[in-house]
Parts: sequence; structure tokens; C-alpha cells
Amino acid sequence: MAVPGKNGKATTPPKPGTAAAQAAKDGKDQGSQELSQEAEILDGEMDRLRTIYEQYFQGIERLEPFHLRDNIKRRLNVLHTTNIRNTALRFRVQQLVAKFATYQNYWSRICKQIEEGTYARDLFKARLHSKERERKERDKRGEGQDSLDAQDAPAADGLDQEVTEPKARPTPAAAARPGGGLSEDQVHAIYSAFVTAKRRCKEDPGALSAETLGASLRRQIPTIMKTYKCKSVEFKVVIKGGKALLKAVPKY
Repeated sequence: MAVPGKNGKATTPPKPGTAAAQAAKDGKDQGSQELSQEAEILDGEMDRLRTIYEQYFQGIERLEPFHLRDNIKRRLNVLHTTNIRNTALRFRVQQLVAKFATYQNYWSRICKQIEEGTYARDLFKARLHSKERERKERDKRGEGQDSLDAQDAPAADGLDQEVTEPKARPTPAAAARPGGGLSEDQVHAIYSAFVTAKRRCKEDPGALSAETLGASLRRQIPTIMKTYKCKSVEFKVVIKGGKALLKAVPKY
């Protein structure tokens, strides 16, 4: 049957099985194949963009990937507005459009939280840096104090309780020390009790060593004795408010 063609002239569709009909079919197949390849490429680039955004949210990537996002959005829009006769391919494109819309909503929400300072990972890092700064400041102020506060940590059971300090084995050198000095055995006993208390509070002892603790305590003893006019100083390990502490007790 003849149908109107260009310039009003009647044209006849190619008969099935003829060369013209085969050429028309090959053209449609080639167009569908190109669209299918473009959909496959866009799917892979969307996954890559999702990975880059996760790295951006974690602070690994410094810049938001605007250009790649806009490029994918433009190409996906062209693919979506194309008249696709293949049902399976048309469904595949609709899935890609829905997937990209979900990603965009998520990325926009997280970016807004970052701008407002309410993003969970940013808050965690900020608290971590804040605690690190506080720890360094405590270390600077540590000399001359009569107690050593542990780092902030949740209490094991929320109650204040005293931890029995292991008895240091007396030695002739310790007995002969004037002014209430600490022997090595006493330092190691205090260190052992302190580390045990920190672990009970679920605290990390970190790089604290018996030598470092002993040096710090020995520096504090003269100041405490002068302040309280006592003959010696005894150090007790206590858990107070969920924190492991070393408390100085003047002896008269």
C-alpha cells in the first residue's frame, strides 16, 4: 500500500525479505546497539561517580565531582528522551534514571549536612581532634599537679570506687630514701594498678610507661611536700566519675 512521502509523493514500504527491508532492519538494530552501549557506559560511570563521592565525604577527595556529575546527568537525559522501541532497553534506561535520581538526592543531602556542620563523620572527627587537643593541653599542664587525670572515656559502671594499689615490696634502697622518694618497685606497683584501672574503665593506656610515670610522680613529690608540709607522699589509684586517677595523699 502506498503512503504519502516527501513532497506529497506516494511511497511504498519495502517488502519483507527485500534488500531495502533488510537495510532498514539493520539500521534499527545498529541504533539499538549504540543506545545499549551508551546505557552500559553510563551505568559504569555512575558507579565510579558514587565511589568518588564517598571518598569526598570521607575527606580523601578535596573537591566535589561537579563536572562528572553534570556530564552523566546530561547524557542520561538525552538517552531518556530518545524514542526507544526496544522494550527491554527502554526499561533499562528507566532504571538508570531512577538510580541516578536516588544518588543525587543522597549526595545533595550529605553536602547540605557538611555545609551546616551536622554531618556525622565530620562531627566524629571534630570530637576526636578536640579530645586530642585537650590531651595535649593536659600533658603541658601536668607538671606540679597532685593528680593525673585519665583521658575522657565512658565509665565502666558509672560508680566511683577505689582500686586497691598493689603493695610494693620494700627494699633497702627504698627504706633509705629521704624525703619520701619512690623506689622502682613502688613505681612499677603504681603503674600496674593504674593500667589495670584504665582498662576497667575501657580506656587506652596509650604510650604510658612505668619510667614516664615514675619521672612525673617524682617531680611532683617535692612540690606536694612543700605545699602540705608533710613528711612523705603516697599515691593511690582510684576510679572517680568513670575515670582512672592517680591521687596524691600527704603523709604527716
